[in-house]
Amino acid sequence: MSLSWSVPELLQHRQEGFGFHEEVVLPLELFRADPEVRNLSPVDVKGVVEFSKRSLTFHLQISGIMVLPCAISLEDVDYPFAISTSETFLLNGTEDSDLEKGEFVHEIEDEQIDLVPSLVEAILVEKPMRVVSERVRTEKLSGNGWELVTDEMAARQIDPRLEKLKKFFND
Repeated sequence: MSLSWSVPELLQHRQEGFGFHEEVVLPLELFRADPEVRNLSPVDVKGVVEFSKRSLTFHLQISGIMVLPCAISLEDVDYPFAISTSETFLLNGTEDSDLEKGEFVHEIEDEQIDLVPSLVEAILVEKPMRVVSERVRTEKLSGNGWELVTDEMAARQIDPRLEKLKKFFND
């Protein structure tokens, strides 16, 4: 089963409610907007639909693992994510003015609701600005003429240009 339904199909479940639990493989082409997403595990999606006169609201729990580049070494880092989100779709005949200000909604096209674009958007919004691999955190990185300095090390280190001034303050 995919994450796409027709509106009449969903409305048949109005009385008893509608819930789903799917594992979805999202192709990397959908993440072209952010090339830092190097890979994505199958995404676990749980959801329930809330029915109202004007709209259908999907309450979603999304989880999986995305592979991102380390901000320091550029090696692959597995970044697990768990997202809770809601997506509201307007039923035909509902005006935007009927909704409360600040409420974001989607229009339904061709009587079909597809959640895949909403999943991609939610994952991209939750992607961190940067990740650092565990190896970089534990190892001391250095190379020819350079070494990685942490904030703590930088605070303790004295600028070599000011080293001679240190003796004036020790007296």
